[in-house]
Amino acid sequence: MNRGQLIDAVAAATDLPRTQVEATITATLAQVRGTVASGDKVQLPGFGTFEPRERGARTARNPSTGAQLQLAATRAVGFKVGATFKQEVADSLTAKAPKKAAAKKAPAKATASKATASKATASKATASKATATKSTATKSTATKKTTKK
Repeated sequence: MNRGQLIDAVAAATDLPRTQVEATITATLAQVRGTVASGDKVQLPGFGTFEPRERGARTARNPSTGAQLQLAATRAVGFKVGATFKQEVADSLTAKAPKKAAAKKAPAKATASKATASKATASKATASKATATKSTATKSTATKKTTKK
């Protein structure tokens, strides 16, 4: 789902005009970005938490040359999924899983004795090659035609 599809879905679910929903989503996302950029976290119960994370300076290695590089400390955005959201996703996946698992279920073992199966031996048919026969070429002498003058 992209931004436009999200706006359309929210507009359909709330019976609000699309322009109003678009303005609301734009303002919400701008507020989340601004709050996290200032160093605070944004908690949306049931959905998740956006928070800034500090990454310390470290030494990395260039994979092609093997040279060591010093990387500076950085800040990045982290997202931790909320318990309700995580459970909804897990439930939707497990609801689909039994259909696939039922198809792969092994048959129950029978308690009766098994009959031994006899294997038929495969026999190869021998290919018969037709022998190539050479025919001798017969030479014919060229005859010269004489013409009368």
